[in-house]
Amino acid sequence: MTDFRTGIEETYGMRIREIRRVKDVFRIRTRLGTYCLKGYDVQVEEVFYIARVFACLDERGFTRSPKVYPTTALSPVMIHQGSVYMLTNWVHGRQPDFGSAADLRKGLRSLARFHAAAEGFPAGEAPASRIRYFDLEKDVSDYKELLAYYENTRHLVPPCEEVISRLREPAVLAAMTAEQQASAFIHGDYNYPNLIKDKRGKLHLIDFENSSLHVRMKDLAHILHRNFTWNAGGMLRAVEYYQRHRQLSAPDLSLLHALLSAPYPVVRSIKIGGIQSAARVIPSTDRFLQYQKELGALLASS
Repeated sequence: MTDFRTGIEETYGMRIREIRRVKDVFRIRTRLGTYCLKGYDVQVEEVFYIARVFACLDERGFTRSPKVYPTTALSPVMIHQGSVYMLTNWVHGRQPDFGSAADLRKGLRSLARFHAAAEGFPAGEAPASRIRYFDLEKDVSDYKELLAYYENTRHLVPPCEEVISRLREPAVLAAMTAEQQASAFIHGDYNYPNLIKDKRGKLHLIDFENSSLHVRMKDLAHILHRNFTWNAGGMLRAVEYYQRHRQLSAPDLSLLHALLSAPYPVVRSIKIGGIQSAARVIPSTDRFLQYQKELGALLASS
């Protein structure tokens, strides 16, 4: 740790009073303030991409994403013993509680405002690995393969095939193309663990490690799947609230409908904890059909 601490001080021209590991980051206290040093287990060009995302948001007036502090050599990253790090501001606060309707509404409002700023990424400054506008069909094909492996999830394979068909529809393709033309980008894992609620009750986004140039409806679908699993009514009310702060086009809603029609909560649970941990979120055939029927109101609203 001594060599690491010295390396940070020399790289950033600072004098550290305290450095402490907090989950997957280091909290660094200095006379001038408190900072967050995060290590990245990805290629260095991908960390440069993340730093450029922060700069793009700052340029567009979005104030609740990390602010990068450059090294004395004016680089947005530090490389120490082969590992890549980035220094940003430390946000004091706590995670919001999305079990609270008020906090969840704040999360949806913050997401809409983030999405309003999350476009115009400079052409040519993203590595190919972070350009994913048309990767959704492959994602759902992977869902299908995973669900087909387990006997108690095979009834969810046909819905995946339906989603793949929807992703090829003209309106959905138009939404993807529009996102590509807008140079839109996403957070990639937007939910309460990656948000900090400050003492004024404002939400700040952290941990952009999964960010990519992608369709913004993927972020919205993620938070809806996580907080309204198989609850189409709750999802529709949340989409209505999101649209108070950022209006969606008819193609956006078609794309969102396709994403919400996928059995993503089951796939996510299997990947995190295996088939046994997924048991609580596996819907029966009748339950899933009812969910799909209720979800159809999303298209009617367009």
